[in-house]
Amino acid sequence: MKAARTEEKQVARRRWRIGNRGSAGSSAGPFGRASWMFRCMMMILFVGVTVGHSQAEAAETSPIRVMLNEETTPLSFTVDPISRQGTTLVQMRPLFERLGMELTWNQAAGTVKAVKSGTELTLKLGSKTATVNGKNVTLDYPATSINGNTLVPLRFVGEATGAIVHWNGAGRQILVVTTEWMQENNVTPAQVKAELAKLQADANAKHAEAKAAEKADSSSANTTPVNVSKLSGMYYGAEYDYAGYECGGICWKFYTFLPNNKIVVGEPVGGGPENVNCSKDQCRTYSVSGGQLKIQGGETLPISISKEGRLVIDEVHLDPVKPAAAGTKLNGEYISQGYYGLVGITPFSTSWTDYLTFYSDGRFTSDTLTIAALDTGAARTDSSSSAKTLSGTYTISKNTITLKYSDGKTESYIFDKLPPDKEGVIYVQIGGRSFHLK
Repeated sequence: MKAARTEEKQVARRRWRIGNRGSAGSSAGPFGRASWMFRCMMMILFVGVTVGHSQAEAAETSPIRVMLNEETTPLSFTVDPISRQGTTLVQMRPLFERLGMELTWNQAAGTVKAVKSGTELTLKLGSKTATVNGKNVTLDYPATSINGNTLVPLRFVGEATGAIVHWNGAGRQILVVTTEWMQENNVTPAQVKAELAKLQADANAKHAEAKAAEKADSSSANTTPVNVSKLSGMYYGAEYDYAGYECGGICWKFYTFLPNNKIVVGEPVGGGPENVNCSKDQCRTYSVSGGQLKIQGGETLPISISKEGRLVIDEVHLDPVKPAAAGTKLNGEYISQGYYGLVGITPFSTSWTDYLTFYSDGRFTSDTLTIAALDTGAARTDSSSSAKTLSGTYTISKNTITLKYSDGKTESYIFDKLPPDKEGVIYVQIGGRSFHLK
């Protein structure tokens, strides 16, 4: 039921965005007027940095992920991809089967054959020579067996099948773009490679900046490192929604730890952690042991502390929300951006920019129906009526911002004002949305 409701929300949101923002469209192709948007959308696959929070360390220590075309979920392997002498090896069966190939194992000969219309590959365990359509091909590293699973050089897979295999060292990610996908989207391998090269250059630069900023933050931090055995208060962080289908690009995760081993996952109904009400919010019991956060209901997530003392849950680096100073007011136009699908690449894709203007006298205007994210794991207050331009008053108290619309409806959200980044850009977190000052 929850999955069905989430899908309905996604479809409704997409229709509303297209109707009110206009689709960026894909008719121009990824290398025409939509080229910049194509790079923006695909960048999600190649950057180890989130809005306002660095993920550089996590990217460098996380397992290698293999992404296929524009799919939002990495391929699942029994044995994680490994690196041997500079060559990435991946489990053969899951990848080849996703590429539409039929595998046959010859136990006596120690060979494995993969067949697809027009292509036949044969590899022998321990050998650096394979055959592709009857011709010998030299491998960078021989096919290897680990716990009964055959691992093969990933680049060979791409070269043998015509797919593009791109390595993103900044995020320990590999993107495989198949010939079928390129044909369906009317792009050439040369065009895709050129765009990926630009993306990687940007990713490398941003990753280097993130590492430098993370090092600077660590050296200047005065906070006490988190103790997983004594968790208290709300923590939040972000993970990527690769194609924008779930959260519009960035999914913000919230965990509020309460006394007596209670936890609220997602945004509380009343805004900040000071307003948690277990009669309205879904408060569950939890325990931490052996590097695992076990939540009532069967959900178990990996939990740890980073080198800098930050809380990490399910590979997402989290920061505590910080109470706003008494009497805090905002002044200026704040912007939140997102997208659905790979704009300029996939049909029915779109991007949008939402504006929220605050005034120092406590007024605000907004062009969006609601600040709420699609689905953050908890119920929320009623949204305001659907008008093109909304207005009202706002108050900020501790970790909560309350918007009172002129039609009488009220919404309360988590609030956190972040320090300016190295370029002087100011960000505020309002619920599941990150806004930056124009």
